[in-house]
Amino acid sequence: MLRTAIAMTLLLLLHCAVVAQAKSFDIAREKKDLLEYLADKHSDLGKDYFKATLYSDGRAHYGRAMDLVHEHEKSMKALGFEYRDKRWTLDKKKQPPEKDGLDGVAAKEKRDEMARALAADYKRMGDKIRGVAKRARDAAAADDARVIESLLFFYAPEDAEARKARGHVKVGEEWGPAFAKAARDAGMVVLQAAVEGEKVETEDPQGKEIGAKFFARKGTHVIARAVESDERAARLHKVIEGAIALSVATLNLEAPVFGSGQTFSVLNKREHYLAMVEKFSGKEGKDLELSKKLSGCNQQKPWGFFCHENTWPAGDDMHANTVAINVLHAFRRDNSAPWVTTGFSYLVTARLLGTTNTVRYTIEEEGSTSAGGSGSGELNMNKKGGGPAKLRGLALDLAQTGRDTPLVKLAGLDLNSLKMEQAAKAFSFFEFGTEKYPEQTRKWLAMKPGNGAAEIKNIEAAFGKSAEELDNEWRQWVQVNY
Repeated sequence: MLRTAIAMTLLLLLHCAVVAQAKSFDIAREKKDLLEYLADKHSDLGKDYFKATLYSDGRAHYGRAMDLVHEHEKSMKALGFEYRDKRWTLDKKKQPPEKDGLDGVAAKEKRDEMARALAADYKRMGDKIRGVAKRARDAAAADDARVIESLLFFYAPEDAEARKARGHVKVGEEWGPAFAKAARDAGMVVLQAAVEGEKVETEDPQGKEIGAKFFARKGTHVIARAVESDERAARLHKVIEGAIALSVATLNLEAPVFGSGQTFSVLNKREHYLAMVEKFSGKEGKDLELSKKLSGCNQQKPWGFFCHENTWPAGDDMHANTVAINVLHAFRRDNSAPWVTTGFSYLVTARLLGTTNTVRYTIEEEGSTSAGGSGSGELNMNKKGGGPAKLRGLALDLAQTGRDTPLVKLAGLDLNSLKMEQAAKAFSFFEFGTEKYPEQTRKWLAMKPGNGAAEIKNIEAAFGKSAEELDNEWRQWVQVNY
């Protein structure tokens, strides 16, 4: 009995010691200190580039510092701001030059010279991140370690050991979460199974009116047309059928959502696109003039969508987005808010095609939501192409520093206000929802769509959580998984 009691006491003490150790890692303080360290390092780099008169590079580093730490003092001052009356005010006399002091060969040589020091600094920053993550793991705070490690991939995106330890795999040429590869693989199966449609032998009268010949493929749901070749028309039909099938499966739909005869077209000459806009869009005034400047437009009689592409299959993404939005509209029986249509359609194209390169437009201006990079994003060591990986990278960057747009504000944005940062959050929120809460996400999307507060009420009712709680869960999920 005595031995048993001693053994039980030792086990209890050991358990208490582990619990105490796990509580010894203060994630809030550790992360704050780490972000301040990284911001200071970027501010120092900004100063170095300013000295070299490479002001664009310097501004990018100062921008990164301010992304990491809101209103980072050294960086604000370096960019010409002064803190007066409890706010930062720009002093134009202290503002650094807009134009670099070097250009051409001289600028390239200077950047190449400074690149060695930059790589060394990035390595030190990466090592610092690894050290903090190790302390978290030593304290048995596994999720906290993953949150800290999420900062590493800005500086060392090809660290295979860290990627694999995180459960990342290659999704095409990019590293990404294993669930993203599984979803992409499933999307490829859907695309492979989609039909190319039957050849339409009769001449299309709209082709005559724009001075071109349409190759056409017809199936159960749509007619796909291409000026370039029958092969292009077959590919387009396959993509559209795949987008319908994947959208339907994602929403768990049973009833058909597409009729027949809707027409989707790709045109590889600009003059053919402009002729389609003039003759078949049904647009007038400012709507017509804007459509002429764009690469995609709706048509009437028959209803459909057409786009201009320089090389195929560039138009596949645009058509798949359009189809996904139409399926969502049919499912919800009304139009959804811009962030909802963006998030859902990006989810579908990412899984079906591995792309999310869509440009969104309004009558007043155009706003790019394609995955690119601006400001501090140019400093990211991951120089590969765009697509879902870039959107995940941006969503991660926003989640790490709490700079994302909260759901309550996202829900109130019109199309003209939806920029790349909001598109990244929308796409990522749909990944979060379909991966962690698939039934709740479908329940939400089955509700009649609302604008602003009405859509937030839908979300909160479906998920059983407040919008603020979901924002916090999303940030944690992104930092743990991306």
